[in-house]
Amino acid sequence: MNITLIGAVKGEFSYKQEKIVELLQTPKVKLNHGATFTGKPDTCLFCDDKNIVKINSKLNLDLKNSIRWATTHLEQEQKLQVHHPAKTWFVATIDEKIVVGNITPRLTALHIYTNLNHLQAIFELYFRVAQELKLRLDEGLSNFAVTNTGAVYYIDDDIYRWDRFISCGQMLGVYIRSLSWLTPELASQLGTIIHQLILKYFNDSQYLTVLAEQLRNVFLSEQQRVIANSLINALNPQQQLASINIDQSRYIALLADIHANLPALEAVLDFLESKQINQVLVLGDIVGYGKEPSACIEILKAQTNFLILKGNHDHALATGNFEQGFSRTAQAALQWSQDKVSSDNKKWLLELPPMIRHKDWLALHGAPVDPTFFNAYVYEMTYEDNLDELQNKEIPICFHGHTHIPGVYGRLGLHYDKHYIDEKIELKQFTHALICPGSVGIPRVKPLDAAQFAIYDKELKQVQFISLF
Repeated sequence: MNITLIGAVKGEFSYKQEKIVELLQTPKVKLNHGATFTGKPDTCLFCDDKNIVKINSKLNLDLKNSIRWATTHLEQEQKLQVHHPAKTWFVATIDEKIVVGNITPRLTALHIYTNLNHLQAIFELYFRVAQELKLRLDEGLSNFAVTNTGAVYYIDDDIYRWDRFISCGQMLGVYIRSLSWLTPELASQLGTIIHQLILKYFNDSQYLTVLAEQLRNVFLSEQQRVIANSLINALNPQQQLASINIDQSRYIALLADIHANLPALEAVLDFLESKQINQVLVLGDIVGYGKEPSACIEILKAQTNFLILKGNHDHALATGNFEQGFSRTAQAALQWSQDKVSSDNKKWLLELPPMIRHKDWLALHGAPVDPTFFNAYVYEMTYEDNLDELQNKEIPICFHGHTHIPGVYGRLGLHYDKHYIDEKIELKQFTHALICPGSVGIPRVKPLDAAQFAIYDKELKQVQFISLF
């Protein structure tokens, strides 16, 4: 048996070839789901009471490529800094077969025993890797282990592309289903921990809502849902306050895509004041394109009866990230706006909720199927999928912006869908409906020189589309 040492995570060799040879001559460990040792079918484990050797049996490479493969994994782990520093990669020749493996100290896997401190350590590693390297650790508890001194390390060899909290929400659902000690009170503490870590590593409250909604959509029993709701409420407390005071009057004005067009915004607000309509739902994109971003922000900040959501332009201006997903014109406008909007107003934009889930409706800037809430569009190619999403979640109405095209995509009965563009539309005929009020600041359908918005009549379940010249 010949052993070629590649290197250790900490950069210094922690093991000698003799120790690896010794372990490889012990009986292979049996892997069983939920048992002390678990893993993929192609993983071979050998251990004593202090160390574990792991062999990847699915590889079939020659010596040169085996060394290259192991070196690449070692270099990645040295960047990640989530594995035990003594973990050492090697290439072995066993009975003329070349294999790649690693040796680490034997730790206690967290699917055997875990507590709240361990979960906090897992999320600390998980979010740091996601933010710094845009990579995702495998979230299963069996992929993390703890030392005798309480240090938590990642023990899996595989890393994945970051998926913007989608798998993270599923992981939380698994934790809730499998951890019998996770009471509503402890789940609330975990929610607070995750809240703090997301803000620490991402500095963006947007992701609190993204993760909360991912968890909200996970299948759980009634008892488990109580635990999940405790976690969600602590994770994203602003969502609990978002729909306060929206039910005080019969009418809700629907405004979207103001895009820093101050005269258009003022005209709409004057009209609403003349009609004594003071309940307003702003569906995002206050800034972008127009020349009065700060003035539009200041006007909306002063309103006490407005529910204001964040759009993709608002988020981009607040974070300074607009290199991707925007046209050159939009990028130029956002770049120009950087110096025109104060840091306090950018912070206000950043902290706006990206969606509101009311008992009777859903409101967001983009599309119900989009986990980020403000990037995807509801239009001819996507409206059926979005109506399906409403149906699956038992949400009758969704108010949205982003397309700048006023109208209703309605579902009549079983998948009979159609786009309605009448001035006044009865919503009682639909089982589910997607409602866009058009754009206050930059209309994309005629009349192009008008400020477009809508008024929702809660009693009659009716929406009226208005254009102000």
